[in-house]
Formats: sequence, structure tokens, C-alpha cells
Amino acid sequence: MTARRGGLVLGIVCGLAVSLIFISGFVAGAAFDRHQVNQTVDMSDPNIQSFLSAYRLVTQRSYYRPFNKQKLLYAAIDGMLSATGDPHTVFLSPSENRQASTQLNGAGYSGIGAMVQPVSGSVEIVAPMAGSPAARARLKSGDLIIAVNGSSLRGLPGDSAIARILGRAGTVVRLTIQRGHGRPFVVALRRAQIAPVTAYARTLPHRLGLVQILSFGDNTVAQTTAALRSLAAQHVRGIVLDLRENPGGFVDSAQRIASLFLSHGVVAYEQLSNQQLMPLDVLRGQQIARVPVAILVDSGTASAAEILAAALRDDARAVLVGTRTYGKGSMQSVYQLANGSTMRLTDRLWLTPKKRSVNHVGLTPDIAVSPAATAPGGLDDPDVLAAEKYLLSHPGP
Repeated sequence: MTARRGGLVLGIVCGLAVSLIFISGFVAGAAFDRHQVNQTVDMSDPNIQSFLSAYRLVTQRSYYRPFNKQKLLYAAIDGMLSATGDPHTVFLSPSENRQASTQLNGAGYSGIGAMVQPVSGSVEIVAPMAGSPAARARLKSGDLIIAVNGSSLRGLPGDSAIARILGRAGTVVRLTIQRGHGRPFVVALRRAQIAPVTAYARTLPHRLGLVQILSFGDNTVAQTTAALRSLAAQHVRGIVLDLRENPGGFVDSAQRIASLFLSHGVVAYEQLSNQQLMPLDVLRGQQIARVPVAILVDSGTASAAEILAAALRDDARAVLVGTRTYGKGSMQSVYQLANGSTMRLTDRLWLTPKKRSVNHVGLTPDIAVSPAATAPGGLDDPDVLAAEKYLLSHPGP
């Protein structure tokens, strides 16, 4: 057994020409362990004998034209897993695995290194990434990019506007910046290769901070830790934790991130097939955030994201704001096959610290916010405003 491995909701794009979409297809709601397949096959099993007979008949005897044997094998495995009736028990080919990894861990790109969102006639800087060209140029949250290399962005679709900011690493791009009500000014930035981002922080008014976690991938714990430390250094009085449209990921990432908020207790329970409960304990000595927390959730908040949200709420460390979550209360183990493909098998459920299942039910927010027509992430984001209102009325110790 190996160690457990468990559209940006703000309308933010990491400088990519297309929006990042994590809640799609086979990776949706993933919460899993990873294993290598080393079991031997019982060749006396009559079902195995029937399968091999069928395979030999198709490949050696009866089929009237050449075909791809690998495709045949993939289809057989996929059909077997589909027959379980569990939508989260799936087979992934090597190419699908690569796509799943990109969706879970994010993708690097060449640009200025800022979380941005398109707004009317411009692109808004939501958060410069630490050490990036945008940070070195002292761009700030709320700055508007109104022109790129002298060409106005007015009238361009959001993706097209962002595409103009992208470019080969080492090249220079000149951005015209509108900051508040001041006069526009031009900054020249040398584009760089930007590492994938799955978590980041930004400041809010009233000495509040926001941490958005996009998925629970390989680097999410380190990025969340850095985000929380940056906010702690600014002595924020409360944190908005944005888990909207977060499909989950590695279980131990959720456990380790919960431990950044909690000092003791249980993060979740794993319920095995024999109904035995195995606790996922808080990792002591890891706590960074000690201020009140409001967690933003919606119907795209799934699995490992629900584990984190439930852990903080059951410990009375946080309230949930938004709409009901997805309701994925199962976990999968991932088995690596010899050809680079994987099988993801549902083998247990998980329960909240209060031993409640969220499967097909989800988590009901403490502060319900009706879905709004305005795009989330802006100054009038109703979920963020509701979270700010709560945190300002519930000061910490």
C-alpha cells in the first residue's frame, strides 16, 4: 500500500488562453490512493478462462479483418468497469492519464504569472504569483490591463484578450495599466515559464484574505501553505477559503491542508467494506491559520474538497457559504497497469468527523447564497460578500 493520495470559479484564468476546467469526465470528484498492480492472476478462475477463450477467438480465429489489439483490450477493461454501475470506477488509457494529471495538477505556461479575469474591455489582475514577472513589476490586485503592446483590449473576447498577454518565455510584453482612478501607465515585463498553480492567495478589504484551492494535486499542499503564510504575515483577521468548482483530488492533500487549519482531532473517517471506520487524523504541529474561516462551496465542490470543508465545519473552525456541494462520499484506489494505463476502483466511503456521509447528499451551507447572475470573482461576488460580512461580525481571538 502506498501513502494516501487523495473553470476557475472566480472566472480567473492563470494566463492561459482557455479557462481551466477541472470538473469534467473521469477526473471529476476524484479522491484516491495510488498503487502498483503486483497481484498474480488465478488462472483456474473459470471467468478468466472464458475471457481468454473469447480473446483468442477474436484475435486468432474469427475476426475477418485486422484490428488494433490494444484498442480491443482497453475496450474490454473499460466495459468490465462500466458493468460495476459505479460512475467513479473507471479505466484510463495512458493519454487519458496524462490529461487527468494536467486537470488535477494544472498546466504550466509562458506568460506574466498572474491570476487574471476578463472584465469589460480589459483584463483584471486578481493576484500576481510570488516571484513572477507580474510581482516583480509590482502589479497589484485590481489593476486593469487595458492594452497590450499598444493595442486596446476593448471589444475582444476574454480568451482573445488573455492570449495577447501570453508569449514565448524571454520575450517582452508592454502592458497599459489602469490603477484605480489614476492615469494609465505602461509597464514592460519579460515573459517567463510559469509553473502550474492549484492554490493561491489574495487580499480582500478590511484586513481579510482569500485562499482559492482549485484542486488537490501534487503541489497543492505546498502552495496552500505558502498562501496561508503570506496572509499570516499580513496579519489578516479572517480567511475566505474558496472551494467552489473544486473537484477534489488526493486524500492526503486534503488531510494535510486541513491540518494547516486544525490543531487536533479527525479530518475524516474511511469506511471500509466491512463497515470498519479508519480515522484520518489531523497532523499535529502543522497549523498556520488561527483566524475565523468562511468556506465558499457550490455544486462543483466535490470529494476531497468536501472532506476539507466538512472537517473545518465539524471542528467549528469554519462556516460554509454558498450552495449545496456535489455529494461524492466515495474514495477510489488507483492501480497502475504495465502499459501506463490505470484502473480507478471505488473501494470505500468516507464520513465527516461527526460520522455523517455526504454521498449523493452533499453539504448544506450554513449561509445560503442564491446563484447570482453576476460572474463570481468580481467586486460584487455575492458569495465573497456574504463571507466577508460573516467574518467581520465574528472576530477571532
